Amino acid sequence: MWVTFASRGDCVIQLPWRSPLPARTELVTPMELTRRQTLGLAAATVAGSTVAGATAADAHTDRWVRDTLRRMTLEQKVGQLFVCYAYGPTADTADTRNTSLYGVATPAEVVAKFKLGGVIYFTWTDSVKDPQQIARLSNGLQSASLANTGVPLQIGTDQEYGSVVRVGPPATQFPGGMALGATRSAALARSAGAIAGRELKALGITTDFAPDADVNMNPLNPVIGVRSISSDPALVAELVAAQVKGYQRYGRIVSTAKHFPGHGDTATDSHTGIPVIGHTREEWSRIDLPPFQAAIRAGIQSIMTAHIVVPALDPSGDPATLSRQILTGILREQLRFDGVVITDSLGMKGVRDKYGDAEIPLRAIEAGVDQLLMPVDPGLAYNSVLAAVRSGRISQARIDESVERILKLKHDTGLVDHPFVDLARVTKVIGTPANYAEAQRIADRSTTLLRNDADLLPLSPAPRTILVAGYTPAALGTALQRRGATALVKDTGTTPTDAKIADAVATSATADLTVVLTNKAWDTEVTDKQAKQQKLVNALFATGRPVIVVPVRDPYDVAYFPNATTTLVTYGSTAASMEALAKVLYGELAPTGKLPVAIPAQPDPAQTLHPFGHGLTFDPRETRLRVASYNIHAGAGEDNVFDLERTAQALKALDADVIGLQEVDVHWGDRSQWLDTIAELAAKLGMHPAFAPIYDLDPPAAGQPRRQYGVGVLSRFPLVRTENHSITRLSTQDPNPVPAPAPGFLEAELDVRGRRLHVYCTHLDYRADPSVRSAQVADTLKILAADRRKDLQILVGDFNAEANAPELGGLWTRLTDAWTAAGWTTGGPNTYPAVDAVKRIDFVTVGAGLRVRSAEVPPEVPVEQAASDHRPMLADLSFHS
Repeated sequence: MWVTFASRGDCVIQLPWRSPLPARTELVTPMELTRRQTLGLAAATVAGSTVAGATAADAHTDRWVRDTLRRMTLEQKVGQLFVCYAYGPTADTADTRNTSLYGVATPAEVVAKFKLGGVIYFTWTDSVKDPQQIARLSNGLQSASLANTGVPLQIGTDQEYGSVVRVGPPATQFPGGMALGATRSAALARSAGAIAGRELKALGITTDFAPDADVNMNPLNPVIGVRSISSDPALVAELVAAQVKGYQRYGRIVSTAKHFPGHGDTATDSHTGIPVIGHTREEWSRIDLPPFQAAIRAGIQSIMTAHIVVPALDPSGDPATLSRQILTGILREQLRFDGVVITDSLGMKGVRDKYGDAEIPLRAIEAGVDQLLMPVDPGLAYNSVLAAVRSGRISQARIDESVERILKLKHDTGLVDHPFVDLARVTKVIGTPANYAEAQRIADRSTTLLRNDADLLPLSPAPRTILVAGYTPAALGTALQRRGATALVKDTGTTPTDAKIADAVATSATADLTVVLTNKAWDTEVTDKQAKQQKLVNALFATGRPVIVVPVRDPYDVAYFPNATTTLVTYGSTAASMEALAKVLYGELAPTGKLPVAIPAQPDPAQTLHPFGHGLTFDPRETRLRVASYNIHAGAGEDNVFDLERTAQALKALDADVIGLQEVDVHWGDRSQWLDTIAELAAKLGMHPAFAPIYDLDPPAAGQPRRQYGVGVLSRFPLVRTENHSITRLSTQDPNPVPAPAPGFLEAELDVRGRRLHVYCTHLDYRADPSVRSAQVADTLKILAADRRKDLQILVGDFNAEANAPELGGLWTRLTDAWTAAGWTTGGPNTYPAVDAVKRIDFVTVGAGLRVRSAEVPPEVPVEQAASDHRPMLADLSFHS
């Protein structure tokens, strides 16, 4: 037997045919036969005749389609209409699940038995374990298809990105549809499609069932949500068209717009029910239609149907998948779409309720469908279509019409000429640094800041302990740790148990800040029926500690947390999205995302919480610092006893990066509980300590602590250098005091994002005569003047004097004119009766280059909770990095 091939110039080549074909375990591979030989030999095996087919790259598609269609049997044609899944990581893997569903064991046998036109990959079918495995599976299935029908297999998957992903890392993980909408960038949408297409094609996946072209009009939509780009038809249309061009023009794979005629305005999931879209014809034309029109204009090659009822388009009550009025009357005739129409999964309830599984494929074909996706009983569906053609219910011409479209699709996308992928190229294409960088760029542009009422963001770069709780927090925890944070990660999922909630709340007590990630916390019908995510977030609010709420899927979650003062939305939880979130939290990146949907208020959705287009930003060049001053010498009330735990809690509540402490007792008998106070507080707060003694009362003695009294600094930043400067003092410990220089003016030098910061902490006892006061002011100014002009300076401390003492004029001039007085407080609510309240002044002042954003004296607390008879001074500062 000879097999004849027609080549360029109609020259005829004859090759000898040797029978039989290799056994199933020896399926032909690209290394054994060229594509022309493979197609020719396989066709001869099936049809038993000589096949003349176009083989050159410039051969006309119609000729190949016409010749292939002519030699195909009815069974082969009907098989082309079906796109099914098969279980197993390789083409030759036997799996009992295949045997139960198809009557044969391996994926290759499934393809051969039903002469399938396409296969779809899922995680749960073991089809997408890693790039090399996927590519080998694709090549194995192509060999099976070519050996059986002579026609390559269309291999597809749902790689929408965001919340719908089948091929995981190391393939590039892009943000999803709504994240793209937040960028407002058609260029980024096109780039994402192009890279996604190239990576899928390298794996042998020839069709991506994406993008989602639905307009998400309903915030309660349980199945679309962030898969949609926006609630604005024009924005969806623009970005869908860009994605289509990316997938097809640059990625060279088939793109499939879904779900026609538009699944965006429903509160019913078509997987579990039959959604009814109540739009009028005019509303449908204005809202749902534009993205599909834009996709068609962009050259979309495939459109997926929706299992939804749209009475304004077809009053019969049939879902769109089975509606001739919608698929033929509107999609084919009015919109003039002549590409491939594929159903959504035929196992979904939205298409199965009205008709039986044998009838559904027939009505879908009669409606205008070309490809039938995942019938519940493939054998029943396949034989039902065969019987309908043989009985005359469905004509051979109607079957040929769909098969012609499918064959043309395969030829146009290069699948006929190149059915196999090069395994050696997989690692060169998948997840390259450039691709990852582009995914990160999109995530960076999409992150949206909704509320910053407490001016919490951006965070200072100081190391801190952060609890990251909620849905898949690990990636964010890793990103925060790269920035010097200690991340306490508590994965509580979408339905946290009471035990997990209690654990997260308990952990928050040890953290400086909590970031809680939510995923469809609004959905108490399906996702979180007992509203446990809402319970978690509210319990964290109740601690009184700073909490940042971040929906990592639907932005609508924020409406259910009215107490949240700091909220962002990422629209997805990929590593790139979490890295972008960390960048925004730390001010490395200005948030630029804009809401692509409006967020209705709760419990009154008629009101709008955040309008379409809302999104706050800040200047990323501004580095934040939170600085406090606190005198902790005497306990509150009449006991006058220092309490370590109470003081630690008071300092933690300040949430300051740097705290200047005055009148710190170290090893001072009962009054300080014989503790090294500054070291104990640093350990409890996780901060770096510095201490400058004013008085050192005991001579050195082995094994005996020395009583000391002075000033200290606690810093989240590591200390570069410390110095205890001398300043004129009048020692009250000397029986015959005379003014003399003495230590106790502390300098702590820090490095904050490359800027040198000098923090000075002082406790000045001005109960002496005016000459001492004048000398102390002069000494202070001299020390401050010694730093470089480009360095940043902060002075914190307290006075025992009236603010209007004339000797302080020079100091106040420096601190209020050349510098800025962030704030001060006189006295305290729990001042010990022996001390005159008007002579207690606690202050924070800053030098040139630092801006005071705000300053405050925290609210009073009951005396039994107070840590000191002074009140702390707290200032929020910033400087240009």
